[in-house]
Amino acid sequence: MSFKCFYMEGCAMYNHLTTAVRIIQLQPYVDNYCLSGNRYQECARYKMIRQGKEPPFQLLPDGTILKA
Repeated sequence: MSFKCFYMEGCAMYNHLTTAVRIIQLQPYVDNYCLSGNRYQECARYKMIRQGKEPPFQLLPDGTILKA
């Protein structure tokens, strides 16, 4: 079975990234963070959740903010 981040199912950004019209632009975030057993802990959202904080919706895994 392939790797999946522990928080992927409940992550609002993951759900947005996988259903957004811009999926071609956003798919690399899923591949490089959500589905990467080597990099998922580098995800800015993952780090906030581990600290007991709710990440802002627009926060992308690399720490940048998603522009509308």
